[in-house]
Amino acid sequence: MTATTRPFPPPGPLRRWLPSVAWILALGAIAAVLLLHIESVQTARGIQGGFGFLFQSAGFRISESLLAVSPDDPYWMSIAAGLVNTLTVAAVAIPLATALGIALGLMRLSSHALAARCAAAIIAPLRNTPVLLQLFVWYGLLLRLPDMRQAWSPLPSVLLSNRGLALPAVQGWLPYAAVLLLAVALGWRARRRWGNGAALAALAVAALAWALLPAMQVDLPVKRGLGLQGGWQPSIEFAALLIGLVVFHAAYIADIVRASVRAVPVGLVEAGQAMGLAPWGVLRLVIAPYATRVALPPYANQCLALVKNSTLAIAIGYQELMAVINTAITQTGLALEGIALAVAVYLTLALVLGGGLSAWNARNTRHGPGDTHGARLSDRPLWRATGSNPHPWRGKVLSTVLAVLLAAAAWTLLDWAVLRAVWLGDPAACANAAGACWAAVGENLPLLFFGTMSPADRYPAFIACAALLGGIGLTLGARRLPARARAAALAILLLIVISALTGWPWGGALIGPQRWGGLLVTLILAIAALAAAVPLAFALALLRRSGSHAGSLAAAGLIEAVRGVPLVTQLLFASFVLPMLLGGGVSKFSMALAALTLHTACLLAEVLRGALQAIPPGQMMAARALGMRPATAYASVIWPQARRIAAPAALGVFVGAVKDTSLVSIIGVFDVLGAAKAVVAGTEWRPYHVEVYLAVALLYFAASLALSKVARRMEARAA
Repeated sequence: MTATTRPFPPPGPLRRWLPSVAWILALGAIAAVLLLHIESVQTARGIQGGFGFLFQSAGFRISESLLAVSPDDPYWMSIAAGLVNTLTVAAVAIPLATALGIALGLMRLSSHALAARCAAAIIAPLRNTPVLLQLFVWYGLLLRLPDMRQAWSPLPSVLLSNRGLALPAVQGWLPYAAVLLLAVALGWRARRRWGNGAALAALAVAALAWALLPAMQVDLPVKRGLGLQGGWQPSIEFAALLIGLVVFHAAYIADIVRASVRAVPVGLVEAGQAMGLAPWGVLRLVIAPYATRVALPPYANQCLALVKNSTLAIAIGYQELMAVINTAITQTGLALEGIALAVAVYLTLALVLGGGLSAWNARNTRHGPGDTHGARLSDRPLWRATGSNPHPWRGKVLSTVLAVLLAAAAWTLLDWAVLRAVWLGDPAACANAAGACWAAVGENLPLLFFGTMSPADRYPAFIACAALLGGIGLTLGARRLPARARAAALAILLLIVISALTGWPWGGALIGPQRWGGLLVTLILAIAALAAAVPLAFALALLRRSGSHAGSLAAAGLIEAVRGVPLVTQLLFASFVLPMLLGGGVSKFSMALAALTLHTACLLAEVLRGALQAIPPGQMMAARALGMRPATAYASVIWPQARRIAAPAALGVFVGAVKDTSLVSIIGVFDVLGAAKAVVAGTEWRPYHVEVYLAVALLYFAASLALSKVARRMEARAA
């Protein structure tokens, strides 16, 4: 007799969905317990929870908004005014950043070496310094403008002073804009369905409606006494936020433009040249459409990042959405409700903006260019790829003009920063100088390095900082050193840090996180956040790729929620909610570390997930066929490959995490940037804030540049 095998029956519906139901119930129970605990803490403090506060009188004024509100209006109107401010910043900054980014990107691709290097010199410091630090610099520079009586007027009826910018305002423009948008939409749709005649008829009807609308009026700003009347008068805070966001994100958009143009296949360009197109025609009809398809996804990410970075206005006093919600939380004590509102609004904005850009991307990629295999434009200069320059004399004129401008700028900078600078002395010595006051940095080095730490704690803190910097240099630079020797050296340096901060074994005093400040906080925060984020990111990436539907959905929900919410909101959530969850006694350093770790881990999880997806499934199957357990297979086969694939992008996340440490000053953590703010807060050194912030920017620039070079080296090695 031959034995017959009967296949196991497929699992029933209950057995198949039981793990997902268990996941959902467990997560729901945890969330319910946390919410009940927070509500009990609020009740013990005499705070009645719920969203009923939205209909109560806010009691504070929104100084600047297109939506006029008063202190007697309810909270929801004040929050709506803050949302209008956020949308106004985004609506103005995104087009300006796009235009500036395209210009810088094309300069970076120019065949003129001088123009390309100028663009690279502009992009590098903007990308490698924190955006909050740049906002402080722009805000301080704008405050140095002349007062209203000596306002600068670059154009007629345009005034610029230390109170802000005054522009002509057009009254009654909204109905005209609505009619124009409706006419364009109807005309475009009518042209597609019924031809040009229907489109012209729609435009004629729109012109008739336009003629029946009340006339628009131009309101010009006019000086009245010590102030201005009329026109549109955006504040100095709005101008600083706008300039900072535009130039910061333009640097990233420039690299997107450069990468997308370099990705254009050479064959398409050669085909355009074979059809007799001029260089400008090749650029407009061949390169631009293909590069747009490539650039749209990362460009959408930059638009979302700009909207999230608008929350940094809370640090310079501009009342956008997060600043208004923070004020409401401070007044009412309803931290959970306020943060929930902020999360809902920002996730909705991310969904709307991301969905719109995704639809645009899908429309542009519907009809691809066909087979695009082969060589790309790569590092070829743009004009050399599209054909010979028909006007070579223009290049010589451009080179001459750029050389003169660079020489003038370099001399001005050298004269201000070195020749006329004051290196030592008190504020009185700087007041009579025409150059930079580097004495503001030298005299306040103890505060920048150690914050408010006592003199007895500064020497151990200096030892700890030196050991941490040595460990960073050893990790990034000593690649030729054997792995065991490098690990032993890192262990020794870590032991030195622990000994310096704990006083063991020589019996010194323990220096806890509450007493840390300055450079020590920045270094420990960055290193600890990155070290804790890596295993958490790996766990989230594996959970999102797991077979459990509930586990994958939970990981995806957490990752997308953290990625869609600004880091400032997460820091405020940690500062308001964590003390209620843990019963108080939580240091601000721990709150900042928790928020930074989760934020970095969620960003890194997507990088690792992409790397894991790039590994063929046969690798795991072969490892299991050799008898390896799943954990052994991941550790020995999958993880080494994923690490090499993800290394360049992961280091990019690390660069962002290092710059994000500057945001912890918003919740009162006394890091390097917080120490710099303390220096310029004093009346003596306040006029020299630019020098202080430039010194701090140099620290972040050096760290980001070192990580960026390592990332490029790994990317070249992987290629």
